[in-house]
This record gives sequence, structure tokens and C-alpha cells, in this order.
Amino acid sequence: MDKQWFAVRTKARREEEAMRHFLRQGFEGYLPRTLVRCCRAGKVRWEVRPYFPGYLFLHLARSERRWTTIRSTIGAVGAVHFGSHYPPVPGLLIQMLKDRENEDGLIELDRRPTQVFRPGEQVKVFSGPMQGVEGVFESMRGEDRVIVLLTWLSRQVRAELPVDKVVAVS
Repeated sequence: MDKQWFAVRTKARREEEAMRHFLRQGFEGYLPRTLVRCCRAGKVRWEVRPYFPGYLFLHLARSERRWTTIRSTIGAVGAVHFGSHYPPVPGLLIQMLKDRENEDGLIELDRRPTQVFRPGEQVKVFSGPMQGVEGVFESMRGEDRVIVLLTWLSRQVRAELPVDKVVAVS
């Protein structure tokens, strides 16, 4: 059987719903998902979201390429196309995405800090409202925050900052 993968555009934040309806109709599909850092009401959470927001993939045989059916599926907008040409997605790309999934079926992005600091190490804020202020690394707060003693206005002030806004001073 000559099956190929095709990208399907979905309505905003309705990828899961569209995928459910495609599966219910007998289509074979793939919706790559990942964990995304979200901030709401001052709280940081990790939420499962589509790896490609607004898209999913269908594995279709020539006889299953019913573009009108695909376009009219709840939650879907239609297959990606250029005029009357519906370009297939390379199967190798889909396999590479699947190979990156963990045991929960999620594609893992690197959530660890890009730099690990030692207590007492000199650091500098490189972006944001405190850009350019130097200080001393004190400790980590969770996976994505650091506690730093900043030298600001001739005194040391303890501040909690995102780890990706601080660099070590060489």
C-alpha cells in the first residue's frame, strides 16, 4: 500500500479535537506534542501542547485522499496545498519526530538551564529591566529560576530571576 504523510491545518487550539474526529473516521494520524512553559497569574506551569500549533499529520493511501472530507472534519481547516498540489511530508521527518518522543509520547525540549552556576559565582543580568546589573549567584529555585544577590545602588539586594536572563561573568 502506497501511503504518504500529509500536513493538515487545524482551527486555533483545536488540534486534539480534529485528531479525535480523524481517528473516528478511520484515518491514521499523528499529532506531535511537547511540554511548554506557561505563565499565568504569576505561576509557572508546564502544559502539554502541540509541537506544531495549528497542524497535525495524516498518513493517507491514494484512495484516502478525500480532501473535501478532510476539510469538512470538525476542528480542521484542510490539508496544506498549493493550488491543486498537495505536497507529502517526508516519512523520515515523521519518524525523526517519533524517535524524539519520551515514554509519555512527548517530544522533549531541553528544559534544563543552559548554564549551571556555583554558589558564590559572579553573574550578570544580560536582559530585562535589570540588564547590566552584576551580582553573586546564591542558589537555584526550581528548574528555571535563580536566587542572586545583586549589587544595586551600592547595596546587595536578593532577587529571583529567570535562569535564562543571567550569565556567568568571566
